[in-house]
Amino acid sequence: MEFMQIPDLRRYSDEDHDGFVDLVNDVHAEFGYSYDPDLDADLADPPAVYRHIWVVRVGCDVVGSVALTSANDGVTTLKRMYLRPEFRGQGWGQRLLGAAIETAVREGWKRIILDTGAHQRAAHRLYEVAGFEMDRQDGTSMYYSKGL
Repeated sequence: MEFMQIPDLRRYSDEDHDGFVDLVNDVHAEFGYSYDPDLDADLADPPAVYRHIWVVRVGCDVVGSVALTSANDGVTTLKRMYLRPEFRGQGWGQRLLGAAIETAVREGWKRIILDTGAHQRAAHRLYEVAGFEMDRQDGTSMYYSKGL
């Protein structure tokens, strides 16, 4: 009988670093993006950039992530929302997004903003179901926000 490991949503720790970086790079490659030293500089030390980071782990593998920046005038930015393909459609995206929203509310922040690729339709649905509204589209990027 094969033992199945259950995914675990938890706060990021230093032991998650390599798996987090691999997840980001793998999902970027899936959508046709490559490493950009300016846009991906946060990967060197994510806790130095983000106020909150969560990961979904299966055993030692990081299979999902989301992060929030510190708020500026009550507005935080949701970043690094990723799931490996085999974990999509199982509610893990909702759980990650829910952790971020609940924390932003608890912090007393007023708004969450984010951007995503225009071709990432499943992500659009996830954000819209959670109450985010599209503010604008700029080329291949879509910008969403949610009042808290």
